[in-house]
Amino acid sequence: MAADLGMAWSTGVVAFVAAVPLWRYTTNAIAIAHEGGHAVFGWLFGSAVKHVKIFHGGAGEMLPGTENWLSRFMSLIAGYLGPSIFGFGGVQLLVHDVDPRSVLFLSLLFLVGVLIMTRNLFGVFVILFVGTMLWAVAMRSTEAVQLVFSYVWVWFLLMGGVRQVPELFWSMHTDSTTDAGLLQKHTLIGDVVWLFVFWLLSLGALVYGGALLLRHGT
Repeated sequence: MAADLGMAWSTGVVAFVAAVPLWRYTTNAIAIAHEGGHAVFGWLFGSAVKHVKIFHGGAGEMLPGTENWLSRFMSLIAGYLGPSIFGFGGVQLLVHDVDPRSVLFLSLLFLVGVLIMTRNLFGVFVILFVGTMLWAVAMRSTEAVQLVFSYVWVWFLLMGGVRQVPELFWSMHTDSTTDAGLLQKHTLIGDVVWLFVFWLLSLGALVYGGALLLRHGT
């Protein structure tokens, strides 16, 4: 089943509602992608991962083990870019007509990986909740529902990637251990620069990824 322009727009609107007015309730889903981004990219470039924790209100932590300069850098930069990276990856699959169920299964595989590393009860609960929702759609719904949900899901990841950046801005005023602050210590480049990088790249992923979804629907 192919998406049309109306569906692409309407799923974007639903995702906007979830990512902006309902941010208080959906932020923990983005936190999974954020902390998972730290863990996955750190691991890919040579870091060991001791644990991941997701806290109420969208906060979280990824505690690395042995790491090198590059793995530390990639891990730090991949947190705030994680939702955008995963969302844009989902867009690429959808616009190349990959089965929407495969997008959901890949998301489930990512959640399983993060779940294995998670060491707090709230984090386990949130991951299981999101995973159960994805599994139910992938296994118990029609192809049409899977397509619509996949579009909402990737739109939400793209929008959530942008929505979390203002939270970083406010945290930087009182917390020197934000990702931007840690990148400043690691690279000697100011935290404001990294804030701008996060904002620019996440917004770029949303604009370009959204354009691809809309163009694919025409």
